[in-house]
Amino acid sequence: MSGYAGSRHTGRGTRSKIARCLVAVLMTALIMPQTSLAQARLKLVTLTADWCARCQVLESALARALETMPPGSVETVEIDLTHIRRGKDARDGISAASQARLAIHKAGWIWEAHGLRTGLAFIIDARTGAPLACLTSAVPSGSMASQLTLAARLASADNPVSSSKWGTDCPHLIG
Repeated sequence: MSGYAGSRHTGRGTRSKIARCLVAVLMTALIMPQTSLAQARLKLVTLTADWCARCQVLESALARALETMPPGSVETVEIDLTHIRRGKDARDGISAASQARLAIHKAGWIWEAHGLRTGLAFIIDARTGAPLACLTSAVPSGSMASQLTLAARLASADNPVSSSKWGTDCPHLIG
């Protein structure tokens, strides 16, 4: 009882612990094996958050579009930014973990160009990380399915698609 009663957490200390916990959870997700997806030529990287209304529309459309693809042909990588609004410590921890996770997937350019933005999905070549398409909630699921099919053809070519520093521009971010 004395250990519990005598310990009081300050707000800053609690936020710091939350940030460390979030980083630990994200790093664990990075290490988890993904052997069943080893054959995927495409990766679908989404930047999402629970509080993002566009993300929910996008996720629904992506789910319908992914149903048109052969099983195992697309590896999905979700970058969850839900807790970025919990303060600087949480934002910094999530930013670092997200950057590391994207780097593992050869998609660091996504963070450089679009970090901390939600409601975006990128189709990339799994071998090179090269951008093939950018999807938003404004794109109908039928168009997403067509873009996935086209991207699969590009990624299946003998010569991998070259990587770009900044990737493809998302339509709603231009201007």
